Amino acid sequence: MRLHRTLVGAACGTALALGVAAAPAQAARTPAMCGFEVCLSTTNGSATLYFDRYGASAWKVCDDAPDGRRAMAEVRGPSGQVLRLRTADGFGSCSPEQVLHPEPSSGSVLSLKVWVQKGSGGTPQYHGYDSYRW
Repeated sequence: MRLHRTLVGAACGTALALGVAAAPAQAARTPAMCGFEVCLSTTNGSATLYFDRYGASAWKVCDDAPDGRRAMAEVRGPSGQVLRLRTADGFGSCSPEQVLHPEPSSGSVLSLKVWVQKGSGGTPQYHGYDSYRW
C-alpha cells in the first residue's frame, strides 16, 4: 500500500510540474491574462502586438526587451487596409495607437505579424504570426 501511495504521489507531482511548466505558454495567448483582445509576441518574447477591441479598437506594438532592436508589427485587413506599427524608442516603449479604417465587417479575418529588427533598415527577426477574426 505504501508503494502504491508513493507512485501515485510521484505521478501527481510530475503531472503538476508539467502543468505548471505549460501554463505560461498558454497564458501568453489568453486575452484575460494580458488584458487585451490580442497579445501576439515574437518567438523570443522581445516584442508584443496588442489590440483593445472593446476600448478604443486600437492596435499598438511594444518593445519588451533591452536588446537594441526595434519592435515592429503589421495588421492586414480583408479590404486591403494595412497598419504598420513601430516603436521609435527602445526597451519599454510602445508605438502610437492606430485604428483600421474602415472598420472590418463582422467575421472578417485579419492577418497579424510582429517582429524585431535593428534600426529602421535591419533584418526582421523572431517573427510571430497569427490571425484575428473580427
